[in-house]
Amino acid sequence: MSQTEAYHVEDEVQQRAYDAQLMRRLLAYVRPYRTFMVAAVLLLFVSALFSSVVPLLNWRAISLYINNPARIEMEHRVQSGDSAAAPALRDQAATDKRGLYKVVVLIAVLMVAEAVIRFAQMLIVAWLGQKAMLKMRVEIFSHLQKMSLRFLDRNPVGRLVTRVTNDVEKLQETIISGIVQVINDLSIVFVILGFMLYNNWRLALIMLSPIPFVFVTGVVFRKYARDSYLEIRRRIARLNSCMQENVSGMRIVSIFNREALRFEQYRRFNADHRDEWFSQVRYYAIYFPIVDFLGTLSVALIILYGGHQILRGQVLFGAAADIGMFFAYVQWSERLYGPIRTLADRYNLLLEAMASSERVFELLDTPEDIPNRPGAPAVSNLRGEVQFNDIWFAYEPGQWVLKGIQLDIRPGERVAIVGHTGAGKTSLVNILSRFYDVQRGSVCVDGIDVRDYEKTSLRRNIGVVLQDVFLFSGSIEQNIRLSNPDLPSDKIRACAEYVNAGKFIERLPSAYAYNVGERGANLSTGQRQLLAFARVLAHNPRILVLDEATSSIDPESEALIQDAIAKLMQDRTSIVIAHRLSTVQHADRIVVMHHGEIREIGTHQQLLARRGLYYTLYRLQYKDQDISRP
Repeated sequence: MSQTEAYHVEDEVQQRAYDAQLMRRLLAYVRPYRTFMVAAVLLLFVSALFSSVVPLLNWRAISLYINNPARIEMEHRVQSGDSAAAPALRDQAATDKRGLYKVVVLIAVLMVAEAVIRFAQMLIVAWLGQKAMLKMRVEIFSHLQKMSLRFLDRNPVGRLVTRVTNDVEKLQETIISGIVQVINDLSIVFVILGFMLYNNWRLALIMLSPIPFVFVTGVVFRKYARDSYLEIRRRIARLNSCMQENVSGMRIVSIFNREALRFEQYRRFNADHRDEWFSQVRYYAIYFPIVDFLGTLSVALIILYGGHQILRGQVLFGAAADIGMFFAYVQWSERLYGPIRTLADRYNLLLEAMASSERVFELLDTPEDIPNRPGAPAVSNLRGEVQFNDIWFAYEPGQWVLKGIQLDIRPGERVAIVGHTGAGKTSLVNILSRFYDVQRGSVCVDGIDVRDYEKTSLRRNIGVVLQDVFLFSGSIEQNIRLSNPDLPSDKIRACAEYVNAGKFIERLPSAYAYNVGERGANLSTGQRQLLAFARVLAHNPRILVLDEATSSIDPESEALIQDAIAKLMQDRTSIVIAHRLSTVQHADRIVVMHHGEIREIGTHQQLLARRGLYYTLYRLQYKDQDISRP
């Protein structure tokens, strides 16, 4: 099993025992709307009451009007030749018809009222669930935005997305809707039991005699269904993982001609999932018929015993028995066993929700590892002075990436940082923006430790352009604005023109309204870089960081981008990280890093004359040129 597979299996198929503390914490999201929750529960109870009254009315209709003993006796008298009873029979028949019509109208009114109540209850529950889960999603998203890059490094993006989507959706379906459905089922059960026990408790006990077998069947079914459900989730996780890897790695699969092997692997995983799915279907196919049989058995017991008593002309359990009673109890039985049957399945859903809630709250309870200090001031009127004071930094304990870095950058100075891959260049940017905190030393901006600044305002004053420019799905203007309402469209266009992006934007369909696609897929690398420059310029940071911003640019775009960079650096403290030494020759100072340490500092000519590490790097890149000339 691959690592991705193992993650999905571990992360998605868990169940957890019922935890009252977790449930209370979940219901806290519903507490602001508890009035609506109470209203939904009351509507459920009223709906169950109306539904359970209908069999009672049917009983009365059959006993009092359809099978009226008085009218039947008059019919026998008329048939026996008693003509004097005929007028009374007609009057009684008319009375029975009117009474029957009234009962039918009352039943219709109750059924319509029940439908309206159900409709209102479903709307309330849906609204309640969405409001509660919206609050949870916003809380999770807000919490994730406060976390450092260290947290994101240790938690796969897929897992975090699952928390906000799948887990919260499961909580909405199972906790909010599920709780209401369980209350609905229990309301129906208790209301029906109340009607049956009140009218004839002995007859009710006979009808309830199969209930112990129903619960035993439910316990057995719950065990096998839960195991099968977990196995299905494991197999679908493996199936999805296989699909994801094949789609993501389709180029490699095609290059090495492994289509047939990968297809066979997918077919095998798919067949395993199908077989386990059929196993679960068989469990349901056994469980539901058994419960239906036991429900039918309870009706058969009533008919068998009660009918035998009536045929013998005996009183049934101390109460007058008739066809209407049997009809009512048959209807009550059908309404009673439906909720009992579904309660066993809802238990499994509750266990899944407990696991989802535990994962969600584990994420929410993860403390913010780079918090603002109490009373941290906002950054204002920066001069742009940057100081790295004896910096020691490691992503993992003991594995130092930066070792004793001492570097002072004056306001408005242009400093280039070069070195081999892994020298620690990008780490300097990460600690400057306080995406990570250093273990030793301090990073200061204008003489104040960055840990003493309010993070958002600090980062607002540091503009970063990365090698791999990230663009959001949407228009060009939206990507430059980045939801900043203070940026007018005229300024956005002016910034784009200033960094040489305006010409290609105007040539695009819809110009600034052009949709860049997912991650800017509809634009070239050079165009994305120019948009990144326009974005940084529009937000006007005091400190500019270019991290390999020109490493993937074609020669045709390089001139435009170099000109844009020169404009962007004006009147700003600039830190340029680059592998291509041709892009840093005009920097005020060049810092050469090696294995997390600063080895050399100077201008381009000074470092070449020193014939040290920078000279070696430059010679490797320009070995076919005369590097002795300026």
